[in-house]
Amino acid sequence: MFCIYCGATLPEGAKKCTLCGNPVVRPPEATAQPVSEPESESAPAPETPTEPAVEDISSNLTESFSEAEPTPEAEDTPSNSPDGEDIYNHSTSDFTEVISSGDALGDKPEGMKHEGTFTVSPTPEEISGQEPRVQPIEYTYNDGYAYEEYDEKPKKKRSFKWLFIVLPILIAIGATIGGIFWWYNAPMQKLTRALDAYDYSAAAQVLPTLSKDELASVSDQMQEYAQTVIDRYNKSEANYDSSYELLDRLQKLFPNIGLDDQLDGIQSLKDSKEAYKNGKSLQAQGEDGRAIAEYQKVIHADVNHDDAQTQIQNIRTAYKEKVLSDAQSRADEKDFLGAEAILMNSADILGDDKDIQAKLEEIKDAELNNYVETLLGTAKTLADDGDLPGAVNVLQDATRSDKRIDAQIATYKNQYKQKILDAAAKQAGESRYYDAVETLQNADDILSGDSDIAAKIEEYRALYPVSLTDLSPSGGEDCSQNWTAYDVNGNAYSNGLNFSLYPVIAKTVYTEYAPNGQYKRLTGTWVVEGDTSDDFIGTVRIYVDDHLQYEVSSLTVNSPASALSLSISGASTVRIEVEGAFASLRAVGYLYLADAKFEN
Repeated sequence: MFCIYCGATLPEGAKKCTLCGNPVVRPPEATAQPVSEPESESAPAPETPTEPAVEDISSNLTESFSEAEPTPEAEDTPSNSPDGEDIYNHSTSDFTEVISSGDALGDKPEGMKHEGTFTVSPTPEEISGQEPRVQPIEYTYNDGYAYEEYDEKPKKKRSFKWLFIVLPILIAIGATIGGIFWWYNAPMQKLTRALDAYDYSAAAQVLPTLSKDELASVSDQMQEYAQTVIDRYNKSEANYDSSYELLDRLQKLFPNIGLDDQLDGIQSLKDSKEAYKNGKSLQAQGEDGRAIAEYQKVIHADVNHDDAQTQIQNIRTAYKEKVLSDAQSRADEKDFLGAEAILMNSADILGDDKDIQAKLEEIKDAELNNYVETLLGTAKTLADDGDLPGAVNVLQDATRSDKRIDAQIATYKNQYKQKILDAAAKQAGESRYYDAVETLQNADDILSGDSDIAAKIEEYRALYPVSLTDLSPSGGEDCSQNWTAYDVNGNAYSNGLNFSLYPVIAKTVYTEYAPNGQYKRLTGTWVVEGDTSDDFIGTVRIYVDDHLQYEVSSLTVNSPASALSLSISGASTVRIEVEGAFASLRAVGYLYLADAKFEN
């Protein structure tokens, strides 16, 4: 149902248009004059045609504008008709029925009915594809004609009242749209949208276009937003260049909010992320040491920090296992230096790792054990061959200190010392004191500072034969010495005491020494020098602790040399006395005790 004036759709039963205020014009109902029937039969009641469906507003509006202008009579009718009154009726004055076509059928039987059809507007079910419903319209006429009816709408007068309603609305809508468009493109809205969309390039371009008041209004938000920019870059939700550009622009536009730290922070993040990326690449290439060095540059603020630390730990764990395994393999092959080098070189990656340090100590102990055992084996070979000095020297030349080496050195030294003492004692027992002392002194390189060796050297030196010419007499005369004497046959003798005898001046000459019990024997050779007088006869007597222990007489110039060997064990004094007998006062006698010595 619709208004024929403004085309507005109306609800069923409406009496007046709610838009233009005109009364509702309803479609006419089809009526028919009753046909006379025979008296015996009553005429059938006329059928009421079905009211056609109201078309949609779009078709009605189009139809209302396309129809011809209504007649004046029709235009005045709505204003004169009261509300609710059916303005359509079958009278000629109220409504002129338009007959499109009709054929005279001649005389028509009474009660003849005319049938027709009309199309009802489709229902929603029919819109979906069903056939439209067609209902028959049955009319009864008494003029003997058959008519073809058309369901036409009444003519409507064109009205422009709706423009007064629509135009303001359209103007308001246009103004609203324009305002929205202006507001949407305002710098602050562009900035807001750019910030909300994290479009840093757009935000950086918009910021310089803001006024001072607009900049001041967002100043408090920029510190927080700057951190958001860093956080988004940190999470890889934005690239570095646009993020840095925005922060730099914010720092310049808002110098008082302190964005220097943010600029430094995002630069640090950039370096950190590059280090993390490099670490990943180096790790994939097997460059574990360099990878760790890069991972260690990843700062704590970087979202990659935890993963970097995990990767460092993973690399170190795998690397440590390999280092420990390789070091042990080298140690098993007795390549201890190589094993230690592997462990010590791992410090660049593993640092002061306790497991590495423990393994290093273990390898060092194994190396020392191997070294000591090898050294002791070499020394034992020498000792078994009787070369104790060589064994001691090998151990003393050791480059490593170990108590086992020290103990073995002491053992070998004691063995060597006993061997030397025994050898020297044997030589001393044979009165080879010089040899004994020399034997002891030769051990000084090995047994230097040994008190027992030093004591034996002193002991054996005390037993050395001592030349009487090296001693000062304790009594008597100091006999001439340091010359060479010749016997009658021209044989030379040295290192002796000379006794010169004269008939009047010195018929008897003696000299006395104090061996103090240190010597066992007095030795030498008695020689009568060749320049002695032929009539000289000499006698030699030796007193030990004032007891005559030796006497030789009848010594003349022609007497052969006579050896002296007198026991003086434990003697405190030894006195040598020479006496001469002369046949004339001119006679002289010269006796010479060559190589005179105290011996043991």
